[in-house]
Amino acid sequence: MGISPADVLKARKALTGLIEHTPLTYSRGLSELSGAEVHIKWENLQRTGSYKPRGALYRMSLLTPEEKKNGVITASAGNWALGVALAARSIGVAAKICVPSNTPNVKVDRCRALGADVVLHGSYFDEAFAHAQELAKKEGLSYVSGTDDYSVFAGHGTVGFEITEDLPDVEKVLVPIGGGGLMTGISCWMKAVNPSLKAIGVQSTATRTMYECFRAKSLVDVPVPPTLCEGLAGGITQLNLDLALRYVDDMVLAEEGSLRDAIMWTMSNERQIPEGSGVVGIAAVLQGMVELSRGEKVAVVVSGGNIDLDRIGIKG
Repeated sequence: MGISPADVLKARKALTGLIEHTPLTYSRGLSELSGAEVHIKWENLQRTGSYKPRGALYRMSLLTPEEKKNGVITASAGNWALGVALAARSIGVAAKICVPSNTPNVKVDRCRALGADVVLHGSYFDEAFAHAQELAKKEGLSYVSGTDDYSVFAGHGTVGFEITEDLPDVEKVLVPIGGGGLMTGISCWMKAVNPSLKAIGVQSTATRTMYECFRAKSLVDVPVPPTLCEGLAGGITQLNLDLALRYVDDMVLAEEGSLRDAIMWTMSNERQIPEGSGVVGIAAVLQGMVELSRGEKVAVVVSGGNIDLDRIGIKG
């Protein structure tokens, strides 16, 4: 098994009319700073505020009648939860979702508003995941994974499909990377269109698990301290790492301590509100953490915008 450009194309056709074709806009600020021609892909404007409904809607469309009858369960740091909740509501399936206790309230509240049964458990993704596995066995629910399912990656790959539609001669793409599903889907499609494309994964210095695994070419245990990038923490399997080693050309780290500044910069200069996990690509460019050539056409993916503003000092 695996993922191919044909899988991404199949997902694209299945998702027509169900997702937004999000904007890809030229960033004067990032371009002038870096010397490259930088464009930003705004997945914070996708349904539920992140790219996750792409994979969730496509995966849920493939459920068997028995799986639909029994209901589904998943674990998430928040945005995958929202995608599954939306997809479950759209096809009339009951959904239970386990999230870490530090998940932003905006994500929890929106999941519940979509009709999902939200269970808070543990302080990071791996603990919520283990609990969800126990509940799946106990209650006869089908576990829907956001981190190791090729159909989900194909759905996420439609982000790359849209980038190549809007910027056919793109040369480099910067993608936030946690488990790697978004990067896998995007890179699978974009490298098929342009084999010389460079795919760069971005994490923060606090959520550097995939970065360290990628460098070591093996799974390593990396503690995750408190972070604005809860969506990039944990959730890595051997399958995820193997795909990263296949599809990612390099990885860089944005400074965790400067993410709030990157969010504020984006709000001020681009008039958009990204979440911590979503802004790492912009942060990496602002911090000079990624090598960009003069005139190089670059796409930076902002993967989501679901953030509690009080976490960055803005009172609602």
